[in-house]
Amino acid sequence: MEWPRAHAGASNVTGSLRSTCDDFKVTESLAFEPVGEGEHLYVFAEKRGVTTNAVQKMLARGCQVPARDVSYAGMKDRHAVARQWFSVRLPRREDIDPGRDVRILRCARHRRKLRRGELEGNHFCIRIRDLAGDPATSLDKLRAAGAPNYFGEQRFGATGGNVAAAIQWIRAGKPGIPPFLRSVYLSSLRSFMFNEVLAKRVTDGTWRCPMDGEAELDGLPTGPLWGRGRPQSTGAARGLEECALRAHHEITLALEHVGLRQQRRPLAAIPKDLSWRFDGDALTVEFSLSPGAYATTVLREVGEFRDAARRAETAGAGAR
Repeated sequence: MEWPRAHAGASNVTGSLRSTCDDFKVTESLAFEPVGEGEHLYVFAEKRGVTTNAVQKMLARGCQVPARDVSYAGMKDRHAVARQWFSVRLPRREDIDPGRDVRILRCARHRRKLRRGELEGNHFCIRIRDLAGDPATSLDKLRAAGAPNYFGEQRFGATGGNVAAAIQWIRAGKPGIPPFLRSVYLSSLRSFMFNEVLAKRVTDGTWRCPMDGEAELDGLPTGPLWGRGRPQSTGAARGLEECALRAHHEITLALEHVGLRQQRRPLAAIPKDLSWRFDGDALTVEFSLSPGAYATTVLREVGEFRDAARRAETAGAGAR
């Protein structure tokens, strides 16, 4: 899978992302407040250098419950300091042993488990080292117009191979695989298709401008998250989507027959409360994003930043 090359703007700014975990901090905000009672214990945890799935397993072991009784609202990157919510079905206990690399910040009771996407948003504090060039113009533009809401590279695996693996799985007749891997394959395919449509809209200059037949969400143009059912777009917007996806009929057909329904995702990611400060050759940027938007894709509109953690991960995967 080739990462989309279409940008909303150009920049000659360069630098390094995630030289350490402390350079990339993200904090979740729940979409609701736990009520203070119920059989599910909500845990606000800080993880450092581990995946969300690893923390899920740690909590399951520490609480002596099956992993299916531990849930979370969103995946957070391994190479970061991430503060995020989990829920544990734990009716009669309060003690938790999360294991190393995880710190419990808050616990609260609620009547049901935490579900995917139940977030108000995510707040980011990102330090970019070895900065070269002046990012002020690009940052001002980002504040005013937002950025193309691409799914980030991490959605497609360390070496970008999730889409190819998913297509092989489809061609093999979709044999039985673990539920988590099946979810990875399907989300990778949907994300790839969305990125294809968005890249076309960026190239055409219509990613921020509603077209004839547009299906808007919160006042923003949208693209398809493919599945069964008729797309919500019509007219020129539908025509552009069909053109962008014409070469991927095999994927669209498969996504229509795995139980997924058509959904929409905004084409633009609008950072809230964007601010920045300089410290020598380092730039620290802070902003908040809606659930599902990727900070790394937003920063692509500011400069070409080398992701040290991602490069190391890719090199490690290649060595294996």
